[in-house]
Order: sequence, then structure tokens, then C-alpha cells
Amino acid sequence: MTVRVPKRQSDSSRPVIIEMHKGTYGSYGYRAVRTATGENRSYQLYPGSTHDERDRSKLIGQSRDFMRNNSIYKGMIESAVDYIVGSGYEIQVTGGSDKQNREIEQLWRNWHSRPEIRNVLSGGEVAQMVMRELIVTGDFTAIKTDKGVLQLFEAEQLADPGGGNYKAGIKKDLYGAPMMFYLCPWKNYGVDTRNGRGVPVSDIVFVTNPERPSQLRGVPACQAVFPMLHRINDVCDSEAIAWQLLSRLAVSITREQGAQVGYTESKEDDTKDATELEGDLATRLTELDYALLFHGNPGEEVKGIERNIPGMNFSESLRTFLRLLGLPLGMPLELVLLDWTQSNYSQSRAVLEQAYQKFVRWQNKLRDFYYRPLFEWKFESWRAGMNMSAKKEINVSWITPDYPWIDQLKEAQAQATKVERGFTTHSAVCKSLGTDRDEIIVQREKEVRDAIAIAQRIEKDTGQAVPYQQFCGLKIESQKGQLASIVDSDREESSSQENENE
Repeated sequence: MTVRVPKRQSDSSRPVIIEMHKGTYGSYGYRAVRTATGENRSYQLYPGSTHDERDRSKLIGQSRDFMRNNSIYKGMIESAVDYIVGSGYEIQVTGGSDKQNREIEQLWRNWHSRPEIRNVLSGGEVAQMVMRELIVTGDFTAIKTDKGVLQLFEAEQLADPGGGNYKAGIKKDLYGAPMMFYLCPWKNYGVDTRNGRGVPVSDIVFVTNPERPSQLRGVPACQAVFPMLHRINDVCDSEAIAWQLLSRLAVSITREQGAQVGYTESKEDDTKDATELEGDLATRLTELDYALLFHGNPGEEVKGIERNIPGMNFSESLRTFLRLLGLPLGMPLELVLLDWTQSNYSQSRAVLEQAYQKFVRWQNKLRDFYYRPLFEWKFESWRAGMNMSAKKEINVSWITPDYPWIDQLKEAQAQATKVERGFTTHSAVCKSLGTDRDEIIVQREKEVRDAIAIAQRIEKDTGQAVPYQQFCGLKIESQKGQLASIVDSDREESSSQENENE
């Protein structure tokens, strides 16, 4: 392959020979670039926003179609949303008085139970929808209405109102920061850009996932594996067709004047033309549900072709494709397929640790650009009625869903150790189990009081002391442990008596 350099001087025009076969890129970046140039491959240096303006709507349309029609894609996205959001984040307020902290937490829970203007979604469902839209389309937009609740919009509705001045649907300042969002209503087919309206950035909750500094709007997080999804569909379709072909019965009928008899026993094939194929029977059809018939003269026969179909390695090939499918979201094959049959506890824990490194990034995105702006917006209206002088008096923490529990016993032991060592909190552990610490504490107090009352009644009636722990599920100290504690107590008393004597 020969590549000519641009002519700059009279004696500098000479061919540059690259000693490699055409299409071979080798292991060096510069050589790969020269090879691509020699093959007339070119790569345009567009800013990220330009790619968005040209391709974002098509990518979103493809992603929406996958969510409707592709169970693998939909299942993978829904699993990621469940792991990232769960039933929603739990609020924990500190800094103020105990009464104020509890009051603020309760105000938030009451409002976030129905935060959207249609009053059909809970706060957890809205948070799940925000994350789902962020992954499926690349961004999410909502308006903070004057009614004190949110109005949700889909990514397609953030569009240019007309004229082409704001192709991304956002008016920006000189530094690229958003100033105005143009939101358009849906019509029967598409978005009605003629009736779009501008909303100032102060009234907007905008969550986006750009990949480049020049981008403002995001694209579907899994767009790089869209070709892989098409390949998986093709492989599954071809496998299904192969099974259908193999399930049909091939029959060869050999008899005198077979062609003529077969003609009379068949009917005309409406899908064929006599000029398309040779022979009278080429346009005739014999319909049987599970058979293909061949009519021939003596000496003619049809032989089946032995094929290794369905594919011998179909399942392994499909698993490899699916493993590649989850890479953009950091999801291992076990989470994509929800299949742990080929993993032990250590392997399962390892892949979850890797997945949650990516999930934590999504959790932080949702915390910083959805939960915090909403709380600050609502707290401004609550603070006046609570006689609080400054917002800095309180500190708000958001408890996110924790890792799923695989082995209940090992996980419980690990969580207990982390709480004892101060690496996590009781609230975080309760949240990982889908429960609320305050509710747990109240219920446990009731159970302990009831258990103590039961033990006291038994002792009063029988004169026998019974451990109350067995009536509320608490661990009862073993007899051996009790004897050891008694011995230790006796030793301490003896030691203290000796010290007094001295």
C-alpha cells in the first residue's frame, strides 16, 4: 500500500511505503491511522453537541423501540433501576434539634409520597422513572410548578420551538450554561414544536448524562451496544427458523408418472409465477402442516442435508453476546440474565462489587441533581413555619439502596460487624433490607416490652425466672456464657477485696 505525502518542496514528493497488508492495523496507533487514511477512511472532528443534534433523536427512538419490543434490553434496564434506586432514597436530617429533624423528615416523606402533578406516582416511582429515562434517553426534565409539585416531561419534549436557534431545546449563555428550557407538548404523531414554551432554569429540574465536555444533553447510555442487540435478535431468529425447518418432515414419493399425479394432487401457488422457475410443479403447492412433499419419477430422489442446526454452541455464543451487552452499565452477565447457577458466593459477591462501582456513580447523579434540588426547593417553603433562622442549621444525608443480600447468614454477620466497627449505620442496613429504621425501632420496643411483661407474669405465677429474650427473638446468652460471666465477676470482686485489704 502506498500513501503519498503532500507536496511542500520541489524535491519532497516521494511515496511513503507501509510494509503491511491492506486492512492490517498492527499494534501501533499512528500506523493504524495511516492505514485508515490509505483506505480512504476519514473521521470528522465534530463537537459532542453536533453529534447530539444529528443523531440523538434517532438513538432515542431506537432505545424506546428496544424498551417496547426487546425483553433483554428492557429487563437489563429495569434491573439496573431496581439496584440503583430501589424504592427510593431515605432522608436523614441532622444539625437541628431532634424535634426539628423529625419534623423536617416527616414533611419530606409526606410531600414525596405524591410529588407529581397528576397524583398517580409515588416518590419512589418518580425516582425510578427519572433513572429509567436517564439511562434510556440520556436526560430527564421536570418543572417545579406553582402548585408545589413536579410536572414530568420526556426527553423528546425538550426540543427547538422553531427557527433552529436552539437545536437542543435549551438556550445557553456564553459559557454554555442553560438559561431557558423549551418544552413542547405531544401531539398524535410527534412533538408539537409550534406550541412550545420557554421555562427559566430556576424552575427546572434537569438531570443529564453527557459524555463529553461540549455536550449538554445526553444520549442513551447503552447506545454503543445497539448493534449487539440487533445481532442477538438475528441469532435468536435464525435459531428459531432452524428449529422450524428441522421440525418439518421431508417425504419423497416415487411412483409412475409422479410429476403428473403430483400436479393433479396439488394446487396453484399464488406466490409464484410460471416464469420464475422451471417445471410445472414449480408453481404448484401441496399444503400439509408439518411436511414438505416431493413428487418425482422413478430414479429421482430428494436427500436431506445433514446440518449442525440448531447450533451446538448456541447457548455459549448467546451468553458471550449478553455479557458484552451489559458493559455500558457495568452489569455482569449474572445481573443481565438474573441467573446465578454458574456462580458461587465469592464469584457473585465479586461481580456485584464491580457492578456497584458503576451503580454508585448513578446513585450520586440522582442524589446531586434530583433529590437535593427538590429538597432545597421544598425546604424554603417549610423553613418559615418552623422558626428556623438559617438553612445551615441542618444537614441532610440521603441513604441509598445497598448491595443485595446473597447469603443471608454471611451478609447479616458482615453487616453486624460493620455497624459495630462504625463503618456503616443501622439506618443504612435497614434501608438495604427495604425497611425503615424508625419503624423497626418502634416495633422492636413494643416487642421487648411485651416480652418482659410475659416473663414477669410467668415468674410471678411459677416462681421460675424465664429469659424474656426468647419471647421477642433476641439471642439468649448460653449457660456456659453465663457461668463464665459469673466467674469473671467473682474474680473482679476478689481482686477488689484484696486491693482494699492492702
